[in-house]
Amino acid sequence: MKFNLKSLLFLFFAFATAGMFTSCSDDDDNLPSGGTPRVDYIRVTRPEASDSLIAMAGQGAMIAIVGQNLGDAREIWFNDQPGALSPTFVTNNSIITRVPTEIPLEINNQMKLVFANGDSLLHDFVVDISEPMLSGMLSEYVNTGDVAVIVGNYFYEPVTVTFTGGVEGEVISVDDDVIEVRVPEGAEPGPITVATNFGETESEFWFRDNRNIIASFDETTEGLWHGPDYIKADDPVIPNISGNFIRVNRQLGAWAWFEMYVGGADSDIALETRNIPQAAFANPSDYVIKMEINTLAPLTGANIRMYMGQDVGGERGETYYNWTPNIDTNGEWETITIPWEEFYADNAEFAYNPNGYGVSFHFSGPLAVEANFAIDNMRVVPKANN
Repeated sequence: MKFNLKSLLFLFFAFATAGMFTSCSDDDDNLPSGGTPRVDYIRVTRPEASDSLIAMAGQGAMIAIVGQNLGDAREIWFNDQPGALSPTFVTNNSIITRVPTEIPLEINNQMKLVFANGDSLLHDFVVDISEPMLSGMLSEYVNTGDVAVIVGNYFYEPVTVTFTGGVEGEVISVDDDVIEVRVPEGAEPGPITVATNFGETESEFWFRDNRNIIASFDETTEGLWHGPDYIKADDPVIPNISGNFIRVNRQLGAWAWFEMYVGGADSDIALETRNIPQAAFANPSDYVIKMEINTLAPLTGANIRMYMGQDVGGERGETYYNWTPNIDTNGEWETITIPWEEFYADNAEFAYNPNGYGVSFHFSGPLAVEANFAIDNMRVVPKANN
């Protein structure tokens, strides 16, 4: 017989807890046989929590069923899904088993034991099936009519996806951890809600997140040192997702100094960098930088130096966060995240200024890079807790 690590761990814990429960009574083997089976209670199998009685457990949880005249049990069911019974873990007064991981089609919130003589015993017991868990989206910006990809877990069909604005998207496909949904007319910036038969969850991230935008590339470009030539309203091969975007297509040699977006604190850049919330300076670990990126060639080996502060001319050469993306989106827009805490620390923890900050985003590194990409919607937003 072939055992994997999970099987061996299950046997180890099952033997240990079987000993714990059977040792509770020296007279276990002498209990009358043929009597009416009954379940007195169900408890968890962790020794440190052996006094915890339960009426609910999650998928895959190991439980101990304690009662009388249980030794002839041959089957166990949770809702309409069968559990596993091993003779080793079935005694007259206890049964150790796992709650099935399969999703029930019919839910009656009951456990059923079937015995050798065909009789059965019902006991109220709820299988706690997880509500949807939302981790993020492949891209938080998706045009109306296009397909958005939501990543998470516990996506059990049937699934509905509702966008801020109260409109429901057409679900194209569902896997346990991925949903593809067509963005409906009327979808607005804000959280999305995914619902299944087992609950609904509102996302901490926002679809078309328009909070605290620090570089939309939609403002005027007055005062910028570099960048106007790379800000585009459209492109033949990269679709627009939200107004203008930075579009770069250049071959860069080793240690080439290429500035794609630079302006002082007195330029139009400050009209948006002033959107960084003051709370991000007080609690930098609670925030992240997000942006959308679309690459037509891998940004392998790229070093993008990202400066922010009041003295672009004097500081950007020595003070910066060095972003090494190593990203290849294969011509699709994707949302990427940079820890604000690291970005802020590497920029010498510049002081909060409601008037905004200067910026320098430039390439310089030891490897040659094919820089063929677009970026949009840079923002500083609260970090999700999931």
